[in-house]
Amino acid sequence: MTLMDAENRYGGVSRALHWLMAALLLLMLASEVWFEALEDSLSEHSLMAWHQSLGLALFGLMVFRGLWRWLNRSRLSPPEHWATMAKLGHFALYALMILMPLSGLATAVGEGDTVTFFGWTVFASGPEVEWLEDSGEDVHETLANLLWLMIGLHVAAALAHQYLLKDRELKRMA
Repeated sequence: MTLMDAENRYGGVSRALHWLMAALLLLMLASEVWFEALEDSLSEHSLMAWHQSLGLALFGLMVFRGLWRWLNRSRLSPPEHWATMAKLGHFALYALMILMPLSGLATAVGEGDTVTFFGWTVFASGPEVEWLEDSGEDVHETLANLLWLMIGLHVAAALAHQYLLKDRELKRMA
């Protein structure tokens, strides 16, 4: 297995990033459920610290993934007839994965909360800025809903490629 992408298959780094980020992203989007499941054993502060840490980790992985994709930009391209839709879909996913943690950060800063990354303080607590908190929270929730939609479309497109078009697109990422 090669680390770099090839003409007909994603490399090990791209595949690892894809599946790790997919798992973390689904965990983050489902955090409302796991917050409720763990609320008796962990404080809201602890749960939010985990949420922030995972969100910042995802943001870092997203930045790295963008750089990795740039390094591999000429190696792998979608089939010609799907190129525009694939580019738009991936652009939307990348944009949402960048904007989600930024809106979460705006919410936390607006609340005046400390933002941590696995115990390390990234932003110290400060005064509450109500408009920033409210706006950040509204944007964060809207982006989460859009991200669920885009993930659903992404999975549907992958399944359509595999089973309707039979172009073995899933094999490139497996």
